[in-house]
Amino acid sequence: MLELLYTALLYLIQPLIWIRLWVRGRKAPAYRKRWGERYGFYRHPLKPGGIMLHSVSVGETLAAIPLVRALRHRYPDLPITVTTMTPTGSERVQSAFGKDVQHVYLPYDLPDALNRFLNKVDP
Repeated sequence: MLELLYTALLYLIQPLIWIRLWVRGRKAPAYRKRWGERYGFYRHPLKPGGIMLHSVSVGETLAAIPLVRALRHRYPDLPITVTTMTPTGSERVQSAFGKDVQHVYLPYDLPDALNRFLNKVDP
């Protein structure tokens, strides 16, 4: 019952989230890009079947860089997906690894978005 209520509430507040992203995008234009990723829609195909790591903040992203490097060294044939929630986290991942690691935004906690994401990444 609580899960249903939680999910319904998340769907209901989506317009507020869009407004917040749009407003934040006035100062940081990257917030107005890649909205589809937050709902499990990706412009480019993702490499499935690899290792996935998530970092929320820039600090967590920086702390994860040595781990990602070690994983790339230990498992060179597996794709590595690093998810973040912010454009600054995305920038850190892309500047540290370029095309060697795939980065996407972790979708919002909506069943449809998460199912699309997990079906594409298949960690």
